[in-house]
Amino acid sequence: MKNLIIAILVAITALATSNCYADSSIDKTNIKAKVTFKIGKEIYYLLEAERSPKGGTTKTIILEEGDNKGTKVMVIAACKSGCVPAIYTYQSEPSKTLGKKIYFNTAGIYIMQYDENSFVSVMPTKQLGKAPFDKFVFSNFYSKDAKKVKTITKAKAEAYAIRISKEILTPSKNVVSEGGNGVYSVATPVKFSGKAYPELEISFEKGAVQKIVTKLCDKCGTDSYIHMPEFSKLIGVDIYANSRSHLNQYIYVDKPGVLLWTRYKHGGLGKQLWEKYDYYNMFAMDKQVVRGLLNSEVQQKEIDIKVANWTKKIKNSEDKRRADEEKKGIDARRLPKAGLVDNSLKAQSLQAIKNWATKWAWKETITKTYFVGTDWSIRRNRLTGTQTGREIQGVVVMTRPDGLCSFQYILFAQEYDGSKYLTVYTDAIFGGQYKLKCEHAK
Repeated sequence: MKNLIIAILVAITALATSNCYADSSIDKTNIKAKVTFKIGKEIYYLLEAERSPKGGTTKTIILEEGDNKGTKVMVIAACKSGCVPAIYTYQSEPSKTLGKKIYFNTAGIYIMQYDENSFVSVMPTKQLGKAPFDKFVFSNFYSKDAKKVKTITKAKAEAYAIRISKEILTPSKNVVSEGGNGVYSVATPVKFSGKAYPELEISFEKGAVQKIVTKLCDKCGTDSYIHMPEFSKLIGVDIYANSRSHLNQYIYVDKPGVLLWTRYKHGGLGKQLWEKYDYYNMFAMDKQVVRGLLNSEVQQKEIDIKVANWTKKIKNSEDKRRADEEKKGIDARRLPKAGLVDNSLKAQSLQAIKNWATKWAWKETITKTYFVGTDWSIRRNRLTGTQTGREIQGVVVMTRPDGLCSFQYILFAQEYDGSKYLTVYTDAIFGGQYKLKCEHAK
């Protein structure tokens, strides 16, 4: 599992209270004017007595579900009058996902539907949808049916809440994503201009150039990823590369509705292996797939291994392709055509490049050198125009430890003392070595 993924998971937990599961900002002082409910009608019996605002404890509460200008809420009061009610906000996404009503308040308490007439109330130490519940600061059971309350234990109520917390982290069994265009949840929020986005809109564009286009918000712009047919065919999974190639970002279509976004730090696909500081994100149409990943180190490691294997397969293929191309180049390569011939300077130029090779600890063995320039270029003082020397381009030929030969372009020069040119020296080396067969390096 990548270190960055771990860091992001910590950050998500720290931000948990700011997402939709903690949205219960109802004005309690004005609740009677805003919320439509019939106080005193729905009496619920409690498994364990709770403190009453009027002193002592009570084993009954008044629980009503109502509406606050389009927002569903639950109101719980310990008495019919003179009590400040507790307000819980309906959590639409988890309720829809689980098929059960879920309410939440800013104190950190969840009210979870148990059946048509009953609810489990818990204050867990973890947040629903982020991690399975394991410990509770508070728990209770509410029901209209007094007989049912007697069949429930505290342990049973908490076990139910734990089961619900695990269920929301499990991929949907009845939902088979067809993939393609739509809204995708992301495992780690995608940042843009300082804001983190938990979802993005993705569209697959066909045509001469197949593309994936991602969009975070109306003002965020879009990002395009271009299909890579050769690499896709090689690993059997569609791959798309960010059109801004220097970013080294790629999207793997792991399965319909599940995309793996990757970023390589030191190079693109085919140039490096999956390394320690490379990282990935998951985009999934089924939010529970994303939740499951965030809470499973096993799944995270499996994806890490999967991407590493894909990357290695591509790099091995590219290494072979590059080696084949290099071999063809070596077989066809010949030494550059000789230019100016000056036998009086042959020994000096050869010694000049040998001195350079010794200074820089070359592993190659120098066999010869010659000029490829057709004539010397005069060097002059920029201010006075006085001649200071001359230069000419040359080539050095070498044998290599790997059994091949090579050549490299160099710049020879001679200083001028006003009456004669001094000893030839190596002034510069150009580019890299060009390998060739030694039979063509004579």
